[in-house]
Amino acid sequence: MSNYILSYTTASLSAYESEVVADLYVASQDWERVRSLVLDDNVLQKGSLTGRKRLFTELKKRLETLTPEQLAFYEGASGSDVKNLTMLSCFKLYQFIYDFSTEIMRKKLLLFDFQVINSDYESFYDSKRVAYDNLNTISEATQKKLKQVMFKMFEQAAFIDSVKNKNIQKPYLSESLIELIVRDDPKYLSAFLYSDNEINEYIKRYPQS
Repeated sequence: MSNYILSYTTASLSAYESEVVADLYVASQDWERVRSLVLDDNVLQKGSLTGRKRLFTELKKRLETLTPEQLAFYEGASGSDVKNLTMLSCFKLYQFIYDFSTEIMRKKLLLFDFQVINSDYESFYDSKRVAYDNLNTISEATQKKLKQVMFKMFEQAAFIDSVKNKNIQKPYLSESLIELIVRDDPKYLSAFLYSDNEINEYIKRYPQS
């Protein structure tokens, strides 16, 4: 049995915070230095030390999934690309969110079905219980939070118009970010709701080295 990493409930998208931490790391290449700035100097201006520790731990795990080129791209990136880059780190770390985006949202969009409804999530969750044991052992409260925070992330990254309506919208990625994704692993474009044809075109345009 596999387990999903479900710790994304610690922090929703946190795009601004991710950008700050990424820029500090790119400048210093030293996670201990960044940790000290977040915990001791409170550069993210967060309340308790415990909260800062939890947030830093989660953001570090996310950012460590990115290539050096992707991390460096935070500096000077547009607001939408900062969100997309942060979402990329979440797709890479949290298979649960990646699977939902590719298997449910992307599929619906390709069928011109533009709204996620509760039964979509419930059937997805139930289908994953077989392969991912920890989905069977968490409390109802945690299950509720997983759903709530995931849709909040999709709203913050503009994949849906709102948590309430859940109307799907394809996020806009700059050409530079698309290239960074394709040269790393083009499969992640599917999580950004790109069709196979679009992905194949980008693979031709930006061959992996």
